[in-house]
Amino acid sequence: MTNVVNFCRTFALIVFVIFITDVRAQEARITEFGIYDEKKILLQETRTIPANQVVRFGFCFEAFVNFFDDDKYMLTQSLVHPEILDKSGWPNKGYNVPRKFKVKNGIASGCVGYNAREKKESPAGDWIFSVSDGSRELLEFSFELR
Repeated sequence: MTNVVNFCRTFALIVFVIFITDVRAQEARITEFGIYDEKKILLQETRTIPANQVVRFGFCFEAFVNFFDDDKYMLTQSLVHPEILDKSGWPNKGYNVPRKFKVKNGIASGCVGYNAREKKESPAGDWIFSVSDGSRELLEFSFELR
């Protein structure tokens, strides 16, 4: 009898973990990603971006935010990237910026990305984007520049 009870507890725990993982996976999804043109039209779906080039890359997403007014909702967009020196020589390794995204039926949607206007603005390495709602990270997506 004890073995049956232990089995049931273990089984219930496994099912609970799978359910929680599945729900969390459905809270946000990437709808497209890759290299874009100046009109923000997707040219190529890829996570590998040419480094040291003039290039525009990013992704579009949908995320559940538990806000049901058909309006806009403030999220934080972040980017961590290899060091880039600005025109005055100051190092830059990324940013965090609040942005308003469209919301409909509790789902925020939008696109985030980076536009390298000069070759030196796209050094090789990992470029990690994230979108968060307060302290809750909704999604993270990375590109490799090489």
